[in-house]
Amino acid sequence: MAEALRSRAGSGCTDWMSQLPPQLLDVPLWDLAIPGSHDTMTYCLDQHSPVLRSEPRILVMLDHIAPCVTRPCVKKWATTQDLSISSQLDAGIRFLDLRIAHKKKDSKQTFRFAHGIYSLLTVKEVLTEVAHWLEHHTKEVVIIALSAFDDVSPAQHNNLIGFLMQLFGKKLCPKSETPSLRACWKRGYQVILSYADPSGSRHEKLWPEWDYWWANESDPNLVISYLEHKKKKAGRP
Repeated sequence: MAEALRSRAGSGCTDWMSQLPPQLLDVPLWDLAIPGSHDTMTYCLDQHSPVLRSEPRILVMLDHIAPCVTRPCVKKWATTQDLSISSQLDAGIRFLDLRIAHKKKDSKQTFRFAHGIYSLLTVKEVLTEVAHWLEHHTKEVVIIALSAFDDVSPAQHNNLIGFLMQLFGKKLCPKSETPSLRACWKRGYQVILSYADPSGSRHEKLWPEWDYWWANESDPNLVISYLEHKKKKAGRP
């Protein structure tokens, strides 16, 4: 998968939305096939960080007893990406799956990504990189799903939301819109941001949590069967 993304990064996928045929420009984005990355930020997991407290109790206990064994194993299991965020965007990825967490020893204003263990890079560093990328690709629209929020307090949610509003500003597409590419270009929208916590519900520019179709299967046939069932149930083509 990583090799395929690397090859796509230099094959004209960087600005693929701007190159779509006219008949697709007024189609709602949710009716287009949007490539995304699962656990987008796992390319920079910190092998020396503790296991998240939300992980199974036995795993947390093992981390306290033998971290030198537990953490490398968790990192190997949890890593699903090896390309940086900008490289993923260059390769055509337009859906970012970002699981947020607060690490106990960090300041209250510092947030990281997590999947079993914490990331080396902070939320501020990575999303600022995304914002800079968008400045150079003005017709590309990125869908960002923020979820999990391990050990994030209500006050910290307010701080994080404030940062998001300041960083993306007018690029944020309101949840009242039915976004198509042409509509987004006309209004300058480049970010559709889902915030999977009730604290985001009062903000017009933060979309609610989306249904996540996850088969939790390694057999491709079972995954396809699961997705076909979900599509049929949802009435999607």
